[in-house]
Amino acid sequence: MKKIKLIGLLGILAAGVLALSACGSSAKTADASGKGGKNNFRTLDEIKKSGTINIGVFSDKNPFGYVDENGEYQGYDIYFGNRLAKDLGVKINYVSTEAANRVEYLETGKVDLILANFTVTPERAEAVDFALPYMNVGLGVISPENNKIDSLDNWNPNDEMIIIS
Repeated sequence: MKKIKLIGLLGILAAGVLALSACGSSAKTADASGKGGKNNFRTLDEIKKSGTINIGVFSDKNPFGYVDENGEYQGYDIYFGNRLAKDLGVKINYVSTEAANRVEYLETGKVDLILANFTVTPERAEAVDFALPYMNVGLGVISPENNKIDSLDNWNPNDEMIIIS
């Protein structure tokens, strides 16, 4: 059963690569914003022909993507990337990315895809194509029963806050 789920998940990831690479062209084209910038996307055929896929990952977000004490990339995102490269028959080049440069790296062709906690927002969806998610994250506010927080107006200056990320 685990193998079936893993194969399905990897299929979704492969579809994501197709979605990201198929929506661009191999030639540099004008930016959709009309600002005259350049986009450089590789097609799946170009990735296979080159023999290497460039994947943007975090290098400091254990257990998702991080560099271990031996300087090797590790984590869930790395596992998916390795499997994807194996299925495509190409080598993999991991490119360390930060939250602020994920869209830029895709737009400029520095990476072919991103595997780095990339939540879909309306602004991001205008700039890049998203595949189906391979992970769902839930966010919420937790407070004591006697101090319910329904809005920021309920927040008192003396209240303590703990943020877990």
